[in-house]
Amino acid sequence: MRIVSTSRLRSGMTLARSVWSSSRGVRQALLTAGTPLTEGYRRGLERAGVWAVYVDDGFSSGVEPPEVITPETRERAMQAVGSVYHRAAQCGGHTRVGADEVAALDRMVAQVMHEIAQSGRLVWCLDDLGAFDRYTLRHSVNVLVLGLMVGREALTTLGWSDWRGDVRYDNVEERLRRMGLGLLLHDVGKILIPEPILKKPGRLSADEMDIVRQHPQAGVDMVDGDALGALSRVVIAGHHERIDGSGYPAGRSGDAVHVHAQIAGMADVYDAVSSTRVYQARRPTQEAWELVLSMSGSGFGQPLVEAFKRSVAPYPEGVAVLVSDGRRALVVRNDREHTSRPLIRVTHDREGRALADPEELALFDHPSITILDTLADLEGDAGWAGDRDEQRGFADDLAGELRTHEGIERAETAA
Repeated sequence: MRIVSTSRLRSGMTLARSVWSSSRGVRQALLTAGTPLTEGYRRGLERAGVWAVYVDDGFSSGVEPPEVITPETRERAMQAVGSVYHRAAQCGGHTRVGADEVAALDRMVAQVMHEIAQSGRLVWCLDDLGAFDRYTLRHSVNVLVLGLMVGREALTTLGWSDWRGDVRYDNVEERLRRMGLGLLLHDVGKILIPEPILKKPGRLSADEMDIVRQHPQAGVDMVDGDALGALSRVVIAGHHERIDGSGYPAGRSGDAVHVHAQIAGMADVYDAVSSTRVYQARRPTQEAWELVLSMSGSGFGQPLVEAFKRSVAPYPEGVAVLVSDGRRALVVRNDREHTSRPLIRVTHDREGRALADPEELALFDHPSITILDTLADLEGDAGWAGDRDEQRGFADDLAGELRTHEGIERAETAA
């Protein structure tokens, strides 16, 4: 199977994975796997905010992008955190997330950790092409899974420092579980931000930014004091802090930004950039990946960014790419040790003609060939919609936005 932009779908293509959405909290399939696509279905997917889908065809035979967690677990996790958000939205600033709710979330974190462990040494790839009708909940679960994968890599290879400053390698699972609770709840304080500010399409005023910068501490204050431990709280309080002191709300720097908070920050930035929102279109995953790497030493510690690099692949399996010799290819499989140089299947020549005998290349073994860009489709005018020069400048502009904080999460999705 392969990823095709919704705008490039053609009648007769076959949907490879079901597209899910939610109405009034009930999960339902917009379209089920195996459905022959029509122009009417394509328009319906666009209206639902689905930016791309998986299709099956001859080009993609044998390509099976892995899922780190099952769709059922993803849905249960969204429901679990959604119940907390729903009550918080009703009760406002008086909301207190109690021990029973935290215990339910803890069980969900344990299940996600189990599935990540069962998946072996998979790297994170694009794991959800769903509509944005529940963006906040999908974002929370994506940050949970991504943060746990990076966290496992970081804690097992780098260890963690105890109160004496000694580096230790024990209790990793317990520390990951506590971090996971914070990851699920990292944005709960945003419930208290007025909706017009959250959805404002332009830059925020100074007063509006002051309100936004309060959401990490507001999230901490919403959880009962004994319900959540310190290793969870630092994630909620610190996921917008940066080691160069440019973050918020406290402007902490260096070692004062906890490792858990830095991991949460990387996961938050990556998913925010590569996801679709009501006020901002998504950007290609490699731009989100490159942005996190560009923040090494300023936003996040260099060893942690290296752990991120080993845990996250810039090019999802099944995505079409343009390679440096002008040919087009599909990403077939990612390599954890060489995440930016996957196994590809060359399917089209330099003129865009389909090859009768596609060729598979492990880019690590072909250093002269590189991936130049991802494509909306293998055939036709395959570039992603929008000005490509503007998109190539996105990472630099976005890094500046993040440093000056002239925006909230949209500063993590728009230049």
